[in-house]
Formats: sequence, structure tokens, C-alpha cells
Amino acid sequence: MTTVSHTHTAARAHERAERFQQVASDVFAPLSIRPGAVDEGGTLDCARPGRVLVTRITGGPCTVRRTPSLIGSGDRELVKVALHGRGRAGVEQDGRQCLPGPGDLVVYETTRPYELRFWEPFDLVVLGIPRTLLGPFGDRLPSRTASAVPTDGGGGRLAASLLRDAAGDLDACTGGGAPHLADALVSVVLSALAEQPVDVSATDDLGDRILTYCLGRLSDPRLSPESVARAHHVSVRHLHKVLRQRGVTLASWIRGRRLERIRRDLADPALVDRNVAVIAARWGILDATHLSRALRAECGQSASEIREAAGTDRGPTSFRTRRGGGRRPSRRS
Repeated sequence: MTTVSHTHTAARAHERAERFQQVASDVFAPLSIRPGAVDEGGTLDCARPGRVLVTRITGGPCTVRRTPSLIGSGDRELVKVALHGRGRAGVEQDGRQCLPGPGDLVVYETTRPYELRFWEPFDLVVLGIPRTLLGPFGDRLPSRTASAVPTDGGGGRLAASLLRDAAGDLDACTGGGAPHLADALVSVVLSALAEQPVDVSATDDLGDRILTYCLGRLSDPRLSPESVARAHHVSVRHLHKVLRQRGVTLASWIRGRRLERIRRDLADPALVDRNVAVIAARWGILDATHLSRALRAECGQSASEIREAAGTDRGPTSFRTRRGGGRRPSRRS
């Protein structure tokens, strides 16, 4: 966990402000913060479950800008989802402005200029999601930035609750279940965003809802174009037509997302005692006969090569029952 804490004292205020700005820039992307957010006892605490960031931030009245001159080609492309706690605030990006209230979610991206204004002492939780994790959803984000998402029901409530819980125990965010926490955070945020009306065509909105639905059900082996079409009250033909406009074939897209998660689990030291078939079944693939070939085609490595590269290849593993119940791993001879 990265922690930067400042307390309010008169001495060296300028140095504290510069340090706070530098750390915030290192965690997210280069930022300009004026005046210093630390004037009211600013803090920034960050954990990295999987590939996402969970950050708690407090500070005093300030303006945070991501200006064109600060945006570089080497910067991390992050989608930032902020859960506002206290303090009057404003967010501007892509020609839109909003005034999120306590408990609201709001999205903005580091790939384009934005401005945040805090007129009062504030606290917020920010989830940073690499844009690459969102796949086709990333293309729809410019229509959803700088718009407050309520959290009094539906996906918004789930997203706020999980994000608040994660931020409340940052140390727990980096344990063995961190990659799965990251998956859950991304899924509930996408669900919350998919519920919000935006100025896009009905076809685009349906495509968002279809892919969000699938992303949250990758572990279900029954997930298929037919089951997804039934859940959205459309024909399979119409479902394929909607996704074809995005260049997406649903079965291939589902398989790709599953293989990504299987690859990640194979490289996870916490899952070293789980064999390949068990990990594949966790993500909805019950027949792992051709899994290594599929992983090589999708990820460039077979299952054994992924584990060997990550140092998680411990050879074939079986289980024997302990006296008194329970099971323990044993090496096959």
C-alpha cells in the first residue's frame, strides 16, 4: 500500500503541497493542483488490487487540472471512478460539467483534459481502471464522463458499497484474492454505468448492456449467445447484428475474456495448488482438453509455459485425504 499523509502546520506548506502533487501525479498521471490540497491536512492512501487502484484522498479547497500540456504519450491510460464523500465539488470533461453530491459516482479519464474543483474540505475514494481492461466499453466512455451517477439503488449502490468497503481496508486489497476483487470492482462499476441514460443510440446502449451482462457471468458455463439474447429479450440474430457494429463476435469475445482470467489465475502464486482444469472450470470452461492450445493462440503461451514463466509451475499435483477429514496436496511420483 502506498500512503502519503500530511498534517496541517504552518511550516513548509509549500513543500508539502509540491510533495502531495508529485505523489498524486505518480499514482495517477501528471496533474496540477492549486492551491495545495494539503492545506487542510491532506492525505492520499493507495492500494493496488490486481491491475486497478483503490485510493482514499482527503484535502482542502483546491483545483485539480489535467491539462493538454500534461498529457503525454507515455502516460498511463486510466479511467477514474470517484465516489464523493463530503464537500462541494465540480467535475468538467468532454464539454460537460456536473456537481456530484455526497455518495455520487463520477467518471473521468486521464487520456483527455479534465478539471476538478473542490470548494470545501473534501474526501473521496477513487478507483483507477486501466482503459485496456474495459475493452469495447472504453469506446463509450466519452459519452459518460463528468456525469453524476446516483448510488441510492441498483448497480450504483452495489458499486459504491464495494468501493467503500475496499477503501476502508486497503491492506486487505492486496491479499491473495486481489485479482478477484479487481474483477468485482470493474464489473459493478460497469453495471452502474450501463444503467445510466446517455446520449447514444439504442443500439449502442444495448451493446453496452450485453457485454456488461456477459462480463459478470463469465463463470457460468451456460453463458452463450442464446442465453444472453433471452436475458435481453432480443433474437440471437439481432444480438449478433448489434455486436457486429462493434466488430465483436460474442462467442469469441466471451472466450477471450475467459482465457485472460485463466491466464491471470495460472500466474497467481496463491493458486499454485489448483490444477489447470479446476482453474478453467472456475471461468466456465468445463472441458480443458484444448485449453493450452487456446491459451497459446490468445496469449502466446501454453498453460505450462504461463506457470513456468510466473514461477508457479510445481508439476502435477494430486490430493490425498488427511486423517480426520480435509485434503492436502501431494506430489505425484
